[in-house]
Amino acid sequence: MRSRTYMKAGGVLTVFTAGACFVGWLTAEPKLAHAYTISSAITAGCHEKITTEALRAVRLELTTAAPLPADRNERALIDDLEFTPASDMTDLGGATLLVGARDNDLKGRDSMALSQLALVHGDPAAQREHCLRNSHEKEPDGSLTAVQDCRAFIRERIAQALDGLDATSTPDLAQRTSLPLYLSLRHSVDASLPTYYVRIGQAIHAIEDSFTHTYRTPDSMHITVVADWVDEANGNLVEATDGPPHSSELDRCDDPDDLRQRRRELATEAATAVLRTTLDPNQTNDQKMAAVEVILDTYLSYSPGCTFDNNWCQAAERQYGNSQFGCSMGGPGSPTSGWGWAVMLGLLTLLVGARRRRGRSSTVGMVLLFIAIPFQSRAFAQPEPGRPTPDAAAVAAEQSNAFAQPEPGQPAPDAAAVAAEHKPPPPVTTPVKEPGPKDPSQVALGAYLGGSGSVNNAAAAAALGARLRFSKHWTFGLDAEWNPWISVNGASTVRAGAFNGYGTVIFRLPLAYEQFNLRTTANLGVSRLLIDLYGAPKGSTGIYAGFSPLGLEWKMSRMFFLIINPLNFAMPTPQLKGVPFSYSQYRVTIGLEVYGG
Repeated sequence: MRSRTYMKAGGVLTVFTAGACFVGWLTAEPKLAHAYTISSAITAGCHEKITTEALRAVRLELTTAAPLPADRNERALIDDLEFTPASDMTDLGGATLLVGARDNDLKGRDSMALSQLALVHGDPAAQREHCLRNSHEKEPDGSLTAVQDCRAFIRERIAQALDGLDATSTPDLAQRTSLPLYLSLRHSVDASLPTYYVRIGQAIHAIEDSFTHTYRTPDSMHITVVADWVDEANGNLVEATDGPPHSSELDRCDDPDDLRQRRRELATEAATAVLRTTLDPNQTNDQKMAAVEVILDTYLSYSPGCTFDNNWCQAAERQYGNSQFGCSMGGPGSPTSGWGWAVMLGLLTLLVGARRRRGRSSTVGMVLLFIAIPFQSRAFAQPEPGRPTPDAAAVAAEQSNAFAQPEPGQPAPDAAAVAAEHKPPPPVTTPVKEPGPKDPSQVALGAYLGGSGSVNNAAAAAALGARLRFSKHWTFGLDAEWNPWISVNGASTVRAGAFNGYGTVIFRLPLAYEQFNLRTTANLGVSRLLIDLYGAPKGSTGIYAGFSPLGLEWKMSRMFFLIINPLNFAMPTPQLKGVPFSYSQYRVTIGLEVYGG
């Protein structure tokens, strides 16, 4: 399966494809691409790897590149990043540099928000941030213009980075830039981060991309042609004027061959040179900008003469394509072709719908549609080869027997006996006993133990409470709940989350002659944060609200109900002041309610 529309490989092009291939792997033999991308839940990060190596090298040379201290709030931000920095990059400076390098691809979006990222990567005006050509940069001068645009972007960001240094060329903690950022648990924030590392990270991203999005001279030092992503994604690429299409296989940074190893090494060299030059305490800003120009001339200069007519100077990069973005799912005759596509598309639809918390009914509908396809096809299936086709006359005779008259001499069937045979069973007239006192209207004391799992913002919950069954229709309770939160991305998967304490009101609809009752449940109380989050310190206390519109009380014995709430909305909001913070959850809840008597 090939899924490249509207996403550049310089960013998170392969998030959709890798996710689809992962699901496809359950039913077939997928081929996964190791794309030159940023780190996410399902992709390894080349930008983080190269940028980390560059800063690590400069820190061995210059004291101005030393780690920056992080306060409690900034430490909470670093701990909540969607990726895990190397252990020596968890200071404020190192983490901000990596965040800046990722920003070209994310612009404050969730790394798994595929529909939003498509808008980011499909923006023609932003192609220069990745050293790709936009839709107006046509040959014969398109590559030259694209290189100039990319270099202009890099110079702009480096000039802004220099404004974030103090007189000693050390990053100034007082000089901050507000950057939109998506965190694992805190989600969307505007983070105030050191200007130097934000801007230099954005510049370094473009420099690194220039080694994967261009064809180069045999020594890989000069650019001969710039690749095209936007026109390829839109399906209207004309290579003679738009340049060659972007190659996903050229984006690999795991050194699969000499050419790609050489590109990664040069990208690291160039990023290191920029960091070393801009942090040099012995140069003025004007001298640094002049040195940056020399670096750009060394690694990002344009070499003319390569055209479509000469196959872009018989470029070695032509051997690479996008084949690893495909998933081999089997042909029409494959036993996995029907179920494989149904499961893959259905689960992928669920993934996107759950992450964005919108369009849930349509998501379920699509999944049911995909699942129904194999069954529908079987209903009209032809007999397998070698099996006889059913005899139409025999089928007709079998059906006519149902209405056949008795043969002469045989007694006619007793009409009363036939009617009795098809008579529905008598209704249940004995009420099903409920847990608790023999008189279900009597006041009863009980206890509750339950657990939940959230399907949107991943979380679990364990609750313990007391119950007062006031009448047949009303039950009241007090509950204490631990609500740990789960992050697919980030340094830790399960975090302490929140403590929730709340009162519970249950409206019951007893069904005396059924094995179960119906109920509606509402909760209201307080929520207390058990971890530090950016802008929401540990110990922050706010409100908790919950609602379950329809649940079941299964009458398991004379002592307890099995409680099932298939749709339970929970909204812990532990941070009310400043920028409020809530962690909404759509839960499935199962519990036991015990009553004496």
